[in-house]
Amino acid sequence: MTETSEAVADRPSARAVGPAMSIELAPEQARSFAPEVSHFPLGSRVFLTHLTGKPEAMQVEAALRIREKGYIAVPHLGARNFKTEKDFVDLVAAHSRNGITEALFLGGNPALFPGPMSESAQLLAHPVLRDSTIRTAFVAGYPEGHPNIGDADLADALRRKLEICDDRSIDARVVSQFAFDGAAMGAWARGLHEQYPGLPVHVGLAGVTSLAKLVKFAMMCGVGPSIAALKRSASGLFNVIADRNPADVIEAMSTSYPQPVGPLHLHFFPFGGWEKTLAWYSEHRGARRLRPGD
Repeated sequence: MTETSEAVADRPSARAVGPAMSIELAPEQARSFAPEVSHFPLGSRVFLTHLTGKPEAMQVEAALRIREKGYIAVPHLGARNFKTEKDFVDLVAAHSRNGITEALFLGGNPALFPGPMSESAQLLAHPVLRDSTIRTAFVAGYPEGHPNIGDADLADALRRKLEICDDRSIDARVVSQFAFDGAAMGAWARGLHEQYPGLPVHVGLAGVTSLAKLVKFAMMCGVGPSIAALKRSASGLFNVIADRNPADVIEAMSTSYPQPVGPLHLHFFPFGGWEKTLAWYSEHRGARRLRPGD
């Protein structure tokens, strides 16, 4: 592989928050995804959701399309979305036929689910991965904790998943749920780097959108502790209806963790549309005199 923004961003000199970023799309958005290279460099990661009721063939097609456009496709694989073990095996095989090398392994949200698997560790430990093209596994991180899982259990689950990846010679990375407390997010990333030196951490951020949408999606995704801070920061009618960007979150995170000792990247959830978020981040990067690979 030629050196991409991924490789450049992992250099020690490029580990400060800001330069490298990825974005999350629904599979149906892949056809129209055509950002300016100056906004989103070729070789950047595009995550593709895996939702209950959505045809998995749509994700397979979208991942191939994203790869052919010159980006790294990172499909989500949610354990609770698979009705049978064979469905998981078939989806991994389909992505492997298309040369997909990375995936995000999740437990999934449904409390009631039809299949035999409920945890991402079960997917990571499955023998199908040994013969697949997937050599990089993302696992979920929770800067504010999980509404239904205690901190000790979360830490133990992460340890087990990283051990499974190490045992199978799969590169592991952590990507987090979005949040709005930049100081807490920086402290969380620092804690991971202290415990797991060299572990790449991708911190989730809500993209440019209205306060109403941010609160809506935060509640849907179980983001709790920092919603109050988000609401307090939006006093006045204009601030309620105007689009918000995550500049203050990034700044607080950079202040909290100014000199990362491991790879630290930004991952955007573009609730207001990928075009708006990528255009804003390009301007933000320019204002800070940062280039995509610096």
